Amino acid sequence: MPIKIITEKCNGCQLCIPSCPYAAIGMEGDKAALFESCVHCGICIDSCPLGAIIEVSESGEILQKSISYSNILVIGETDKAGITRLSREILGKAREFADVVGVSVWLIIFASDENLAKEAISLGADEVLLLEGTNTISYKIASIVKAVSGIIEQKRPEIIFTGETIFGCDVMPRIAQRFDTGILSGSVSLEIDPADKTLSCTRPFYGGRIMGITSCPQQRPQIVIIKEGVFREGGQYRERHGVVERIRM
Repeated sequence: MPIKIITEKCNGCQLCIPSCPYAAIGMEGDKAALFESCVHCGICIDSCPLGAIIEVSESGEILQKSISYSNILVIGETDKAGITRLSREILGKAREFADVVGVSVWLIIFASDENLAKEAISLGADEVLLLEGTNTISYKIASIVKAVSGIIEQKRPEIIFTGETIFGCDVMPRIAQRFDTGILSGSVSLEIDPADKTLSCTRPFYGGRIMGITSCPQQRPQIVIIKEGVFREGGQYRERHGVVERIRM
């Protein structure tokens, strides 16, 4: 989502300048300004005590927080053999929860092979988004964050699952920051409340000496990073049908 500085609100305190990891904020006179190198990651928003840095739509309208979140989004990964084991495990858990609360499962794959989409649908996805032109091994982080954030903004998933991989741990904290939400990680079990669709994550603390439960009851989307082997793969049903959409990056 694009970022904008409301110059009328800016008092020139310059607190936003060191907050930008891309050095894309400077001063024009006594007001802060965005440079062309800005990737619109949104990290600078919370640094402004006056709320002068905001997110806007592509048309320039100020975005309002929406409460109309629904469905489950899985951000998947692939290897030479197809969809990775971890992504298959996550798809299985997503399908299980979707059936409990009566929602759909969407899957993002950074590939163009429609056979991967068919495999994903057989594993439980209702809709597969093929993001063409990049992958999860060699990628530009700013481009990935922008593309995934755009999909989240459009589709408003209530829950986002991804794997605890180099890619997942690189991308998802940036996504969480942009949507002002938290991340549930380290889970050994997950439960979902059918009433309000809030997840409860059981995880170890203090080196595994105690177990605790974490959740994200207020913010949406709920983002969960999952380790391999925590959940079992779901069933595969070749007769399942779904939707495939191609998005060129």
